[in-house]
Amino acid sequence: MDRNRILRRMLVAAMALCAVALSVAQPRGGERSFVLMRMDGPIMPPTKDCFRRALDRAVRDRAELLLIEMNTPGGHGETMRDIAQDILNARVPVVVYVTPSGARAASAGAVIGLTAHVLAMAPSTNIGAAHPVMGTGGDIPKDMRDKVVNDMSAFLRTVAARRGKSADWAESIVRRSVASTEAEALKAGVADLIADDRKELFAKLDGREVKLGDGSKRMMRTMGLRAQEVEHSWVERLLLLLFDGNVTLILGAIAFYGIIAEVQSPGAIFPGVIGSIALVLSLYSMSVLSVNAAGVALLLLAGVLLVVDIYAPTHGILTAGGITAFIFGALMLFRDSSTGAQVSLVVVLTLALATAAFFVFVISSVIRSRRMPPGTGPESLLGAHGRARTALDPGGNVFVDGAIWQALNVGDDPVAAGDDVIVQGRNGLVLQVVRAEAADPEPVYRSRRPAQEEGA
Repeated sequence: MDRNRILRRMLVAAMALCAVALSVAQPRGGERSFVLMRMDGPIMPPTKDCFRRALDRAVRDRAELLLIEMNTPGGHGETMRDIAQDILNARVPVVVYVTPSGARAASAGAVIGLTAHVLAMAPSTNIGAAHPVMGTGGDIPKDMRDKVVNDMSAFLRTVAARRGKSADWAESIVRRSVASTEAEALKAGVADLIADDRKELFAKLDGREVKLGDGSKRMMRTMGLRAQEVEHSWVERLLLLLFDGNVTLILGAIAFYGIIAEVQSPGAIFPGVIGSIALVLSLYSMSVLSVNAAGVALLLLAGVLLVVDIYAPTHGILTAGGITAFIFGALMLFRDSSTGAQVSLVVVLTLALATAAFFVFVISSVIRSRRMPPGTGPESLLGAHGRARTALDPGGNVFVDGAIWQALNVGDDPVAAGDDVIVQGRNGLVLQVVRAEAADPEPVYRSRRPAQEEGA
């Protein structure tokens, strides 16, 4: 009897501990909740990071569902595939709701919507048009296009079959860029329901059963839920800003200004560093966004014309041509982009005016230097005194006439950092210098033999 009593007490204690653990695992206040994420704008790598945090939180907090409110023109293909794979293997129901009215789930957004356990749409929304394109925005070459299209079609057909949706419609959005309104999608068996707002959506979801990634089934209880919104972190927002078409164009312009300024004023360092950083960021952004090849070609042509006009006596004619090429190239840069990236006309015209002003200033400076009387141009540096900023072995940097120059030591004496130098010549942008004072002579070591031996 005593043993049975002890076992009963141990069982009661174990049940009490389980109850405490379950109460701790529930969201604060014992409220049932859902996790909310807004997928608004192009779907980029930072979007995947935010989605995974939201999915992890939904699993950790035992949320009823993860709700994705979507309005996207499309996005990055690999990011789309990663998110779709996470949804297919999710251990919590994932609901994609295309909202508000006028929103769309295009391209990558349509694929993610099809993988969701439930696809809901608000009135006056649309979904579809997921035909793959190259990173330049153009069509993929035929052999590669067939490979990519067949791969994506097979993926969507199997996803549609798993979710009980129309496999033919899923394939058509890839092969023929078909897009459908919310009513057409519902009729085609693609959208699961249409809801005016979140309240109506949850009312229609209540009691709906879905099959999770591990094969288990769950019935959603969506009435009286508390929202837990997961927003982008500051790092993700910064990276998303980097994938904005306007920011990409501005970074490219800053890179161009910085590099030109560094070439015109060698050794300034700051413009070159800023320009190099901006160039790397701009190239990274364009590698993710779908850029138009014709737009890139026009921007490169604009850069060539502007640089040539600095050294050719065309009195600004090439600059005018370069600015024209820049405007058309910038407007075409993200034309037909699958990621939905765009540039503002205001930004393009502002950068065009800034570029024109920059090059008018640079060209006028060059013209003035050409018209300087003898003895006031670059030849006036001959014989000028300066100071070495670095050791010249044989090349380095010197500070002469208020500017830092690249220099080459043409003398016999070594030049260390801090030594005074004299300019002996100039080869383009490189000064030929010698040390201002002769180096100390090498010490003469006398023999340590006794004087009588030396006299002998």
